[in-house]
Amino acid sequence: MRKEHYLLKVLTSLHIGAGQGLGHVDLPIVREAHTNFPYIPGTSLKGALRNLEINQVARARGEKPSQVEERLTKNKIDQKEEDILRLAKIFGVAGEGAEEGKEVGAGKVLFSDAFIVLFPVKSAKGVFSLTTCPYVINRFFELLGIEQRVNEVPEGKVKVLSTKDHRNLINNKLLLEEFVFEAEESEELKKFVELVGTFVGEENKRRIVCVNDTDFMDFVSNYTEVQTHIKINLDTGTVKEGALWTEEYIPAESIFAFSLVFLEELDFTPPTTFHLGGDITTGKGFVRVQRLEV
Repeated sequence: MRKEHYLLKVLTSLHIGAGQGLGHVDLPIVREAHTNFPYIPGTSLKGALRNLEINQVARARGEKPSQVEERLTKNKIDQKEEDILRLAKIFGVAGEGAEEGKEVGAGKVLFSDAFIVLFPVKSAKGVFSLTTCPYVINRFFELLGIEQRVNEVPEGKVKVLSTKDHRNLINNKLLLEEFVFEAEESEELKKFVELVGTFVGEENKRRIVCVNDTDFMDFVSNYTEVQTHIKINLDTGTVKEGALWTEEYIPAESIFAFSLVFLEELDFTPPTTFHLGGDITTGKGFVRVQRLEV
């Protein structure tokens, strides 16, 4: 068994929905029940990557994606069709094929949920900060098998790796949205910044701040992107009656972490850039991933 860890960056606003909401947002994003943090379900990751692989195989074979899909769902796989067999081993066989219990059953690659690691919050200086909190960092360390832990941040303060060249500080103060924090240096963040730094880049490394758990929960709960949509009546050129709704998105620059577990040796690596969630025709949901070397 082999485990690989990945970081995922949201390049354009991402909507993975939780169905219709009861609050002020009609179409909210999916959130963890115990933290209210946004997350990306493993089923969404697996489905998007499966779709990509099916389309690639279909193009190479000169077939329609639906033809490849039919082989997988009905388990009509010739052992000589190595490309189809590879797909079946990675993602498994669903539908009729799984029930019949033929050559291939469940997939041999397990996809974890992706949890939030860094969340962008508007800053008075440096455009935005990449916020995290002790709970998230410790969860990240636990995922990677790192024993180090980060202590809680006092109320009204933030931890940064260095106050000297930080992008967001004004006289050691940090203004995030309408909240003012006092910054203090902490070597506790060194390992975390090293791990995510290569992925986020040198400039964004200097935007990382660690707030306390309660403040982080407040930011991810109340400072996501909410867009209002309408549908136009083609005859009148005005808004169609009842055709106004709001939709919630995870903002660009957000960073998530997830894992792949290989139950047997298979040649599979997620593409560097792909699409997740809805609204692809309006440019939403493009993400970039990179494997973490620990």
